[in-house]
Amino acid sequence: MSSPRRTRPRSRDRHGRRLRSELFRAPVPAARTRSERFARIAGDVMDRVRRRAPEELAGVVLAVDTAPLASALDSLGTVELGRVYPASPERPATIVVHRMPLVTRATSLADLRDLLGEVIAEQAALLLGRDIEDLLP
Repeated sequence: MSSPRRTRPRSRDRHGRRLRSELFRAPVPAARTRSERFARIAGDVMDRVRRRAPEELAGVVLAVDTAPLASALDSLGTVELGRVYPASPERPATIVVHRMPLVTRATSLADLRDLLGEVIAEQAALLLGRDIEDLLP
């Protein structure tokens, strides 16, 4: 009598090995998406602007949006890079930066940081009624 053959489940991976672990673990910078990297850079720039007026910008929130609404185009057809919403009883003052218009205008990472610094400082200056030169990082 012959012994019954053990059947293994067929797998499509080579040599019967499965994926041992994720390709990128969570702390590895390569695991971050482009939007997460942009949000981190924007947060760093906001911190530098906040150091210029710490008491006045303490309660201001930074938000990152992908793109502005189509109604946000001005009469010349240019897209806004950021917007500020004053505080209301329901929400704190908020500075919103739009990721896609900023990324398409920047040619390098340093250029993106500079552009973000200008946009965030401009929006903070509008919110506080101060000169933009006082808040540039």
